[in-house]
Amino acid sequence: MTRGLRWSVLAVGAAFGFLLTVSGLGDYDTIHHGLLLENPYIFLMMGSAMAVAFVGLAVLRRLGRTRYAGPLTLPHARVERRHVYGGAVFGVGFGVGATCPGITVVMTTTGGLYGLVVLVGLLGGLWLRGRVERRQRQPPSTEPTPPVAVVRP
Repeated sequence: MTRGLRWSVLAVGAAFGFLLTVSGLGDYDTIHHGLLLENPYIFLMMGSAMAVAFVGLAVLRRLGRTRYAGPLTLPHARVERRHVYGGAVFGVGFGVGATCPGITVVMTTTGGLYGLVVLVGLLGGLWLRGRVERRQRQPPSTEPTPPVAVVRP
């Protein structure tokens, strides 16, 4: 990764965090009222973000390549049970915490203690997920299991 790429990634991340903060999406009450369907603000923000992403992907498809990563390849994967479970866990976490990962980082960097609490939970969940995946990838042991002694009275 070149120095210029690192600085541009940092600049985009800082701009993203600034825009999240200025938009009010780093505020617990904004998210809470949106999830209670009292205020459509977050849904309008998400819809506008999806529209921008849709247009951006259409432009990138037409160009056939990205500026930094070379040729554009979009993965097409089947929906699996683990995707549904992961989406459900993410949704429950979003509802309980009234925040998502991007906003949690913004809350933490702007001095919000609540953001720090949620960030610790996110990192703990990622750690647990990695541990479970590593355990699932390990081949079963080929060592014979020792016989179990049966004691009868």
